[in-house]
Amino acid sequence: MNNNINKDNENVQNHSCIKEKIIETTILLIKTSDGLVENITIREIAQKADVAVGLINYHFGSKNRLIEICVQRIISQVMKTFSGIENSEKNQPASHQNKSDMTSFITSVFTFLLNNPEISKISMLADLTQPNAESNSSVSYKAIFKALPATEQENVRKLKAFMLLASIQSAFLNRQIIDQLLGFNLYKTDEYYHFFHLVTEILNIK
Repeated sequence: MNNNINKDNENVQNHSCIKEKIIETTILLIKTSDGLVENITIREIAQKADVAVGLINYHFGSKNRLIEICVQRIISQVMKTFSGIENSEKNQPASHQNKSDMTSFITSVFTFLLNNPEISKISMLADLTQPNAESNSSVSYKAIFKALPATEQENVRKLKAFMLLASIQSAFLNRQIIDQLLGFNLYKTDEYYHFFHLVTEILNIK
């Protein structure tokens, strides 16, 4: 009996290790795909992860589902980090130390987007075409709402959080032409910090 239990536990652990290996391999391929996930094949994932193609279908059902899981994991981990943004000021240049915590929070999110453009693009476009309450955008919205100071009515803070999220996503997706449209180079830290500081001032977020 004990031998059977041990074998079952080993099988569960093996399955878990295989799934994790597939996910990690897929995340790496997504990061190097330039956002062209359609060029990533199940066969390529299997080859890189050194597993059989059938195991990927068995554990995830489809390539799209696997990629969705990978992106969700990345964004969720990042947003959990941003939820503890109270220490973010330590990472800002000295000239920014006296700026608002909310600006620091937003620019930390934007920094992640710029450093992970492929993953961020996949996540945003997927959420825009198939919005739902558990999407990465919804998780981001909740984190932004949580970071807002509770100095106004809840419905006002919810609207401001939504507007901030829309500003972040729109700025990221249009970053190549924002310089032409608004005069900000959103590839430069000082300029996108200033850009989002103005956004928080316009929304009157202290």
